[in-house]
Amino acid sequence: MRLLRFSYIRTRSLLVLALILTAASALFSFTAISFLGFYKTFSSYLGEEEDIVAIYDRKSDTPFTGLVSMQLAVSVQSLQGVLAASPEVIVPVIAKGESMFLRGVVPAVFAKLTKLCLLQGDQLRLEDSDSVMMGIRLAERLRMDAGEKILAFAVLAQSYVELEVKGIFESKTALDDEILAPIYVGQWMRGIDYDHVTLIRVKIERSLVSPSRIFAELSREASEPSQGNEEGDGQQGGIVTWPRALFSIEDIGVEGAARFMKIYLDNYGVTEETILILSIMVFSLAGASVISASKTLIQQHKGEIEVLRSVGASNRTIRTDLLAKVLPWSVAFSMVGTGIGILALMIFERSGHLEVLSHGISFQFDPLILVLQLIVSSLIVALGILSSLRSQV
Repeated sequence: MRLLRFSYIRTRSLLVLALILTAASALFSFTAISFLGFYKTFSSYLGEEEDIVAIYDRKSDTPFTGLVSMQLAVSVQSLQGVLAASPEVIVPVIAKGESMFLRGVVPAVFAKLTKLCLLQGDQLRLEDSDSVMMGIRLAERLRMDAGEKILAFAVLAQSYVELEVKGIFESKTALDDEILAPIYVGQWMRGIDYDHVTLIRVKIERSLVSPSRIFAELSREASEPSQGNEEGDGQQGGIVTWPRALFSIEDIGVEGAARFMKIYLDNYGVTEETILILSIMVFSLAGASVISASKTLIQQHKGEIEVLRSVGASNRTIRTDLLAKVLPWSVAFSMVGTGIGILALMIFERSGHLEVLSHGISFQFDPLILVLQLIVSSLIVALGILSSLRSQV
């Protein structure tokens, strides 16, 4: 017996299911997309390009607290296939009552790894010891323009400095929430000597050199300390060099930039898979309400279902027909909920209320989220309908 042509499901009866399923879907999409946005923002903090490699301190619990010798940048620069080696000092600071990161760099070398679009003012030079450049998002948040001054207080050291904003830049990366300063300013604010930096980013040509080759070179350097610069102060590539600090190769890590950041996330059990599982768990908890609404829908049509049985419709036919009539609505409600969740995220993103480590989160919609949501929501609605029909038999 075919029942699809008989419209016995009242549209008003779908209202409760629509509201609950839409709310649950909005919660799932908001949670999943925001968590994945956090993950992708953090993992791409140093760059997503495959030709960017990070030399870092393995002993550090975070990407921002490690220390490596700046001389390692000079060591790897001589390798064939290394295009640039940028020593960087990443320092948490407080300015104008807000937390942010100041990144000490060698401007000429840093520009070879990261493209900056100058919006206001002038480019930063290594000699500008009292000047900085500011990312556009941070400048908008602090309501600052080129030429103004800012007083920054270090978090990890007892130091502060007044700096003039020489220029405003845009990179369309996490750097837009940071301050760029000459490397010496970063070292001063970090409270370290001039031979140490937080990490070294290296741009390579992968057809000529690999992270393992760089690590092998550093291993050789560690076993032959006499190869280092032991004569005193000097200059290489515009960077003042000092007697090289001894280091243990066991303390040095060399990884692709994205992989480097993911290592820290993995240490705390944060992966894309766990984020999706957590989001599905959030939706499943809300699914109890969806199941209840599905059962209520069946109870409201108990009379119609009994009439269908009395005229010869089998339980299998009724189940199939109900699923065919309700599931398309469920899919529609889920898509509406997803749209609401995305709209809410866009509002939060534009208002600047969602940040991770003082950096704004960039949201990117993943089609996998919509697919998972439609599958899970359909399964939950079907479970509610089938369990309710089984109880009526």
